[in-house]
Amino acid sequence: MRILIAGFPYVRKNYSDTFDFYPQKDRIFFLLPKKWKAKKGKIVFSPPKKNNVFTVNAFFYHSEYPLIGGLLKGWMPSFPLFLFRFKRKIDAVYSPSEPILLTTLYQGFWTKTFGLKHFIFTWENIPYERKFNGINKLIKKIILKLNLFFCDGVVCGNKKAKEILEKETGKRLSIIPMSGVDVEFFNPHLENIDKTKFDYLNNRLVFTFAGAIGRRKGIHLIIQALKDIIKEISNAHFILVGSGEYEREISDLLDKLNLGDYVTKIPWADREELRRILSVSDIFLYPSLPFGGWEEQFGYSMAEASLMELPVISTFSGSIEEVVLHNKTGILVSPDNVEELKGAMFILARDEDFRKRLGLAGRKYVNENFSHEVVAKRFYDFFEKI
Repeated sequence: MRILIAGFPYVRKNYSDTFDFYPQKDRIFFLLPKKWKAKKGKIVFSPPKKNNVFTVNAFFYHSEYPLIGGLLKGWMPSFPLFLFRFKRKIDAVYSPSEPILLTTLYQGFWTKTFGLKHFIFTWENIPYERKFNGINKLIKKIILKLNLFFCDGVVCGNKKAKEILEKETGKRLSIIPMSGVDVEFFNPHLENIDKTKFDYLNNRLVFTFAGAIGRRKGIHLIIQALKDIIKEISNAHFILVGSGEYEREISDLLDKLNLGDYVTKIPWADREELRRILSVSDIFLYPSLPFGGWEEQFGYSMAEASLMELPVISTFSGSIEEVVLHNKTGILVSPDNVEELKGAMFILARDEDFRKRLGLAGRKYVNENFSHEVVAKRFYDFFEKI
């Protein structure tokens, strides 16, 4: 089956690279935004330059617009024109956008109008009845029903997403994350990783977080725990990688607890820099917590940390248990519980053998379940069976 993947998520090369491992990759095409803004415009992604990648203008870069919120996120107005010109070269369209968005509905309507199959994607792991209220819930449910009507199958990014949609549709569902992870790139044994810029961390026990700086990521809990950690483990250090709306609060908390000397803040890290940071780290922290109708839907940074053979400390929240196996590849604690988080940090800080066992098991687990090759094969099986 010849597939057109049309949507902003795959403008990121590390996402689209998954389909380089597709068993019939010459039958995969992309329609992507010419540019995609993230972090309130601080970061601009450009699509990969490949022969199977086509670009058009896209609009609505976030979910905080007045009145419409994120209903039109990633809308590509010229999609039907492109489809008209390209329809004889493809059999189906895969729209990697949520089934409660008008963007998805727009693409679904035109895809079916041209007689093609349509596949959609969802990460949503909280039932819609719990997530929305009032008129907002009514609107989202109508859009959901229409998107399910116009689609031939749904890719669910996690198990809970599949369980939610099983109550809404009888169409084919499959659990596949939006992309895999690069097991060759995130490899702690590569000889070409230059760590010299972090020489000051030699003989330190390094905890690391990488991701968006928001309250929902639980970074304030790490800071609170760190205060007690350094009292007993004087060589402990914390690397904080990322940026976001919660940066000021985190900086104020660091100042209040006088922890500045024990923390390195890095606002942005590309893939090479992230790999370098993980290579000098000992323990990866990701104490995500439910917040504002959201729970962690996957956690790529945890998967990449596991590939670097780091033990992960995270929480029993959202879909994290699919990425981190409790007491096998990491330690999971109750969300929003600083005492449990601190206890897990102490356990791993004091037991190097346990850290190594978790790290080795983590790389094996992620490699076998979430590598680009494994995920691409799952997509192939899903598309070809419909």
